[in-house]
Amino acid sequence: MQLGTFGAILKYAIEIEDTASLYYDELAKRAPEGPKTIVSELSNASKRNKQTLERTRRMEMQEMILEVITGIDTSNYEGKFDISVDFKAGLANAVEIEKKASAFYSDTSKKLAFLPNAARTLEKVGKERETRIEKLKALL
Repeated sequence: MQLGTFGAILKYAIEIEDTASLYYDELAKRAPEGPKTIVSELSNASKRNKQTLERTRRMEMQEMILEVITGIDTSNYEGKFDISVDFKAGLANAVEIEKKASAFYSDTSKKLAFLPNAARTLEKVGKERETRIEKLKALL
């Protein structure tokens, strides 16, 4: 699905964070004690990101011009949020989810350069996603 407006992009980003939070909550239930803390932290970070994105959407919608945005297709960023019975497989899946989310935030921050505050927020969340990849790989 093409995301052609600021509102559509932010709505999709909020859905990513919401789904990721739920995924990490479920993954934490399957995690051994040490990794459980890290996975729970990832869930909490997604919850904070969701709040940040919702605030950004509220603030920028009033100033935003209904400029058409092209080149953002959700099929390029969709991850499989399957909860595996195997914790390690769930972690490997989480790495792929984070890679796609990071790419989404990077691509959309560039497309929304005409809204500097929104672009900075998306870029920041994208960089956070990149650091998550390393945390998850360390658990594999």
